Amino acid sequence: MDDLTKEFIAESQEGLDRMERCLTELELRPDDGELVGEIFRSVHTIKGTTGFLGFERLEKLAHTGEHLLGSLRDGKLAVNSELISGLLSLLDGLRRILALIEATGGEGTRANDEDSELIAELAALNGAAPPAVDSVETTQHEETEIHVAATPAAGGTSAAAMGNNDKTLRIDVDVLNRMMNLVGELVLTRNQMLQSNMDAANFPELARRLDSVTADLRETVMQARMQPVGNLFGKFPRLVRDLARTCGRDVRIEFSGQETGLDKSLLEAIKDPLTHAVRNAVDHGIEAPHVRVLAGKSAEGCVKLRAFHQSGSVVIEVADDGAGIGIERVLAKAVERNLVTAEQAAAMSEREALQLIFLPGFSTAAAVTNVSGRGVGMDVVRANVEKVGGSVEVESKMGQGTTLRLRVPLTLAIVPALVVRSGGQSFALPQTALVELVYVPKREAQKAVEKIGAAELYRLRERLLPMVWLDRLLALETQCTDEAHGFYLAVLEAEGCRYGLVVDDLLAPEEIVVKPLSSVLREIGLFSGATVLGNGTLALILDIAATAARAGVKPTEEEPEEVEMAKTEDAADVSFMVFEDRLRERTALPLDVVERIESVPLTQIEYAGGRALLQYRGDLLPLRDDGNVLAELESGDQKDDEALVTVLICANAGAGGRHRIGMVVRRVLDVSSGRMLEEDASTEGMELALVKEKLTMVHHQFGAKAVAGWKEVA
Repeated sequence: MDDLTKEFIAESQEGLDRMERCLTELELRPDDGELVGEIFRSVHTIKGTTGFLGFERLEKLAHTGEHLLGSLRDGKLAVNSELISGLLSLLDGLRRILALIEATGGEGTRANDEDSELIAELAALNGAAPPAVDSVETTQHEETEIHVAATPAAGGTSAAAMGNNDKTLRIDVDVLNRMMNLVGELVLTRNQMLQSNMDAANFPELARRLDSVTADLRETVMQARMQPVGNLFGKFPRLVRDLARTCGRDVRIEFSGQETGLDKSLLEAIKDPLTHAVRNAVDHGIEAPHVRVLAGKSAEGCVKLRAFHQSGSVVIEVADDGAGIGIERVLAKAVERNLVTAEQAAAMSEREALQLIFLPGFSTAAAVTNVSGRGVGMDVVRANVEKVGGSVEVESKMGQGTTLRLRVPLTLAIVPALVVRSGGQSFALPQTALVELVYVPKREAQKAVEKIGAAELYRLRERLLPMVWLDRLLALETQCTDEAHGFYLAVLEAEGCRYGLVVDDLLAPEEIVVKPLSSVLREIGLFSGATVLGNGTLALILDIAATAARAGVKPTEEEPEEVEMAKTEDAADVSFMVFEDRLRERTALPLDVVERIESVPLTQIEYAGGRALLQYRGDLLPLRDDGNVLAELESGDQKDDEALVTVLICANAGAGGRHRIGMVVRRVLDVSSGRMLEEDASTEGMELALVKEKLTMVHHQFGAKAVAGWKEVA
């Protein structure tokens, strides 16, 4: 195909998707003239362009549809269910021909019985014989319509190419221009680095420039790939309408959060799982109208699609107000199909029983229909979502409805992660699953760790947390030889399982580039990918849910009172990084100002004008050492050139842009939530917080007042 035809197909598919959304809305608002006008323009644009391109079959069908829509626009016809169904059939017919053109470059045979039947149906709805194609009218519109088709998605947000071509992406021209400029900057920087032969005098400046340009380019590429989930939601009104008519239901669909952005590749990956979830909600969830009325509900059921950002992920919920999932029926079906034993079913909690719907071959449908009942679906839904690093959760209440929650990362290529060490090897933990970090000193380990049989649990804020030792799970050799050294506990949560992963050391948070695993590593079943760290070493990305399953961690059941209490506490809580700079004094920083944790050799600390400085990513980073840690390490007989200094790389947004500073600390104690205390005479102007019920001083340079000031300036 030539470029003009490709552009025509992309524009036509977008127009038909708009038409589909407008048709389902028109059925609800039959007097809305603007919707009729939008539908008419979609078909008219296709018809006006096809004559120029020579697609006579497409032109003939579009012309018949335009004639019917003209009568509707002029008030000669009234909107009813039969008319909407006929126009949806027209839309399907136009899509079929466009798909054929896209696949083969032609529209197939012209003597098509299917087209003839559809044209006759549309003519009957219009109360007239099929109209003849007016070649004069087509010619009049050719230049105008071609101009519209060739004009780019300018000044607006990027829109996905609709229809069958899932491998294309329509990007705003401004974004492309920015990407091109940044690539040019990269080329210039590369040339300067080659010409300077890595001269020591020029290298810091060039490295800083390279770091800045690379970061900007990555952000711009991410922006280009991000698409609103509303592009995906647009197909569901038609799906729900057709499915409801097939199943004898009365269902409406509601949306919220359509503007939420998601990576294009992930949008395509969750399309099928989300479609299946919506089909299940209509077929399995929503009751027949008379059953709903008897239960005291409205005859019309409701399916809600909601998208929102949460902890670095995008969450998409499919909720219905139907009958809910009967736990006893689920257990009975699972036993009947030999998916679990009767003894296992009897010991299951409600939450565990709900997870059975994700087993292969599971179905509670009484009979096989065109819609469901074959036992294929929910297992594929979970598998497809987990394939892209996501998870699926389900909640249900009898008589009130069911909510299916798909949680996926914002982007597939680059994810924020915490790098940890265990058994002498590096591993990456996705930050979306990281709840908090806890350092357990050796002296506290015996009191804090409790045993129930062979299982070890850590008492965290009066709640027992299952412990998983990563080196034991992977059969790694223990590397820690310092008997006084405790351990770090990374509190992780996935699919309702919360546990503490025990590791030897924390390295630093990094934005990692996800690489696929080889078949050998994939068979282990504990890793979701691999990455190359900033220091050039390889790290495996841990699959949080698979690790929990391998270690035998069960999903936790929370009482409704505990959930409400947790929500109330979370609303007022602030996340802190707690550290020790002076002996026995706990100090904290708001977690969102800490970019990285670096272990720096003492010999790399330099001094100028009495100030400690660190060369960091091609820049000179000023160091704050309120606890005189550097002075102690460099003093007389204690000096150790191989000693490592812990530096927190902190950033704040001020009037001059984003500034970095390094905080020298003795050791990092914890990452946890806490609450700020009210100032009074006893605090003497200090900002204090209560973190894990322990009094903690918030560093004055990064306290609530300072952070609020930065936000106002920014």
